[in-house]
Amino acid sequence: MWRRLLPTLVAIGLGLAVLTAGLVSLHGIFLREREDGRRALEDRRRALEQYARRALTDSLGRLLEEARPHLQQAAVDPLVPDSDVLLFRAGRQLLPRTSAPRGDDATPARSLHAALEAQGPAALASKEEPEEPWAERLVLMERFLAALKSSERPAMERTLREWLAHRARFVLPVAKDTAATVWLLERFQAGGRPDPMLMSALLRDGVEGASGARVEGLQRLLLERREAFGRGDFTFLRERIAHLSELTHVDYVDFNERAAAEPGARVPLSLPLTEPQLRPEGWYVEPAGKDGARGVRVGATALIESVRGEMRERGLLDEEDRLALSRTDTPAPLSALGVALESPRMVAAVSELESRYRLKAVLLGLSGALALVIIGLAVLAHERKVRFLALRSEFVSTVSHELRTPLSAIRVMAETLERRVGGMPGAGNYPSRIIAEADALGRLVENILTYNRLEKGRWEARREQVPLEELVRRVVEDAGAQSAARVELKAEGLAGVSVPGDPELLRMLFSNLVHNACRYTTRSPVELRVEARREGGTVVRFGDNGVGIPRESWEAVFEEFRRLRQEGPPARGGSGLGLAICRRIMSLHGGALRIAASSPEGTTFELTFPSP
Repeated sequence: MWRRLLPTLVAIGLGLAVLTAGLVSLHGIFLREREDGRRALEDRRRALEQYARRALTDSLGRLLEEARPHLQQAAVDPLVPDSDVLLFRAGRQLLPRTSAPRGDDATPARSLHAALEAQGPAALASKEEPEEPWAERLVLMERFLAALKSSERPAMERTLREWLAHRARFVLPVAKDTAATVWLLERFQAGGRPDPMLMSALLRDGVEGASGARVEGLQRLLLERREAFGRGDFTFLRERIAHLSELTHVDYVDFNERAAAEPGARVPLSLPLTEPQLRPEGWYVEPAGKDGARGVRVGATALIESVRGEMRERGLLDEEDRLALSRTDTPAPLSALGVALESPRMVAAVSELESRYRLKAVLLGLSGALALVIIGLAVLAHERKVRFLALRSEFVSTVSHELRTPLSAIRVMAETLERRVGGMPGAGNYPSRIIAEADALGRLVENILTYNRLEKGRWEARREQVPLEELVRRVVEDAGAQSAARVELKAEGLAGVSVPGDPELLRMLFSNLVHNACRYTTRSPVELRVEARREGGTVVRFGDNGVGIPRESWEAVFEEFRRLRQEGPPARGGSGLGLAICRRIMSLHGGALRIAASSPEGTTFELTFPSP
């Protein structure tokens, strides 16, 4: 049984190997599809992040360029807000300004202002050395007050110019200079109806001296030198200057704002800078010279949102997509600055790729499992079929062997009966008919046994040269003796032709062909045409004058137990094994058997024997 199963098992094994290779190949394709999809999404993510980083870098540079005029103005004017710009020069932070009034409680400016108010400049000058600049300044102040009282405009202008020239020439302690100037301008405003432009210059814009030296306005002076004052003096002077500015219609709103503002925080910048950087304090900084830097305050969140809005308008991002800086806790050089994209769409796409891959993998697994189940069922079915065929073969063999003995006995008794009663009135042809039917049944049993042996491969064929003419004539004579119809043989080219093979099997081959011709015919006599020719091997054509075989059944008639349904009287006997046995015998001899032609006038078989 295993010998019969072996070809099937080999075929199933090869099929399983091909199926496994196909499933593995498909799995590899699915893996590559998933990885290609992931790679494409990751490439798109990187491209969008690179685009966002470039847009962010351009925006930072543009913001600093737009802030450059404001930065330059704030660097020279303390009245200009400096909280949004950053400037380092010679390693020192200039903007935002970090200076603040001292924390002590000393009030020299307030005391000097009170002394001037109570005693006047002349009294204070008398207490000083005449050659001291401070004493000279007090004397010039007294002269200006005298001109102010006389209301002489030329004298007022002359003494004012002298006082301004002295301020430009001598640098006195800032507390003294500022307090004295505030007190003098208060007197000027109270009694002299000063020119608004002059007061604006003295209080805010500053005045150019005759020698080219500049006398700064009080508002800028106080802001510029705030670290030289204590908290009390700074507040006192700020209030006096603001009140004086209000009385003389000089702008002082920005002065009050700048004076009330907290000092700027120091930025821990390491100089020199090698490249622009974004700092965690909210500054974008670029190098400016060897030990310098300039920058602008930026809102990273607002800037990122601006870039996101631009990309969304261009169709690069969805509404749900978000951008975020990859580093915000440490100073980040622009070359190392990264922008991270958070895209629910891409996350969903990756999840979909994974889902599709898992689904395909499950389908592959189910396909493999189903294939294994089908293979198992096929093996089981084939094994059952082989077992059934083996049992059937054993049964047929046993029954056929068991039939031989009673058939032989029947034939012997029929022959005896024919000798004893042959020719007697009333006996008829019954004994001869019994002998004919026993012979037909014997041939059927012989065919079944032969087919069984051939199918199991138990026939050990002998190889010898069998004369074809002698073989055919003997078979035809035997068939003619057993058949009720007369059999005529027309042989051509058989003389001297021998074919290699087993004599017994070849006898059975031609015997089946002859008996089929006798069985499936309605004509008498039965005409048999046998011719042979050499074409490499030996080709034998065997023709009869039977009822013929339909074209569509030319191959079906060689199947075992296959009998064609014919119109007219049914053929006698037959098991449907004759032609199947003939083809197996030719296959065993390395030859071939086929139907060369067939019509209602008869059928021609072609037997091809290999060369010896």
